[in-house]
Amino acid sequence: MTSPTPIDPIRLLASVGHDLRQPFQAMRLFLNLLQMKLVDPKQAELANRLEEALETGAAQMDQVLTLASLASGSARLRREQVPLGPVLDRVTGELAERAAQAGRPIRLVQSSLVVETDPVMLDRLLRALIDNAISHGAPGTRILVGVRRAGGPTLLVADDGEGIPADQRALVLEPGGQLERPGPARRGLGLGLTLCHHIAHRLGHEFTLGGVSGLTATLRF
Repeated sequence: MTSPTPIDPIRLLASVGHDLRQPFQAMRLFLNLLQMKLVDPKQAELANRLEEALETGAAQMDQVLTLASLASGSARLRREQVPLGPVLDRVTGELAERAAQAGRPIRLVQSSLVVETDPVMLDRLLRALIDNAISHGAPGTRILVGVRRAGGPTLLVADDGEGIPADQRALVLEPGGQLERPGPARRGLGLGLTLCHHIAHRLGHEFTLGGVSGLTATLRF
């Protein structure tokens, strides 16, 4: 009997990504139908907790699968002229409630700039940056989202939380790289900033982490 063909886990994940995402879509549908039937407040609260866990799992799965598709070269990138204003409005609007509940409201500076990029990947990158700011900023701090024109159009997401020391910024760009910090901050897979770094690289954009107070992540187109 011949030996089985070696399995490349990155290519495997990239090839089955669509099928792995489908169960989460089905669970969302069934959960929404269940929530419409619940009248007991305690049961409704349990369903809400289930929804939070479901969305966390779906987001983490999406990060893993997107990274796999980028690493394997199977990601289909489509560069086009993208108005930044509608993208910023949509993503910040969808994350505004969670940010407010965490005590870290989002301040959006509107932009009329148009850049050449992949709209789907830009959406994922922006969500990952804002999610990172919500998860790791301190309550009472703000998250700033906007575009800087000087030196070329640059998207920035900044917060005035603890920030990341300069000598550890390379660590958080590695898969699973996370800082050890005390406190109740939500811990994920440590892939958010890694995903941003890989998306930017594939699209030919420059991604940097900086900031003296807090963290400022920038994407120069």
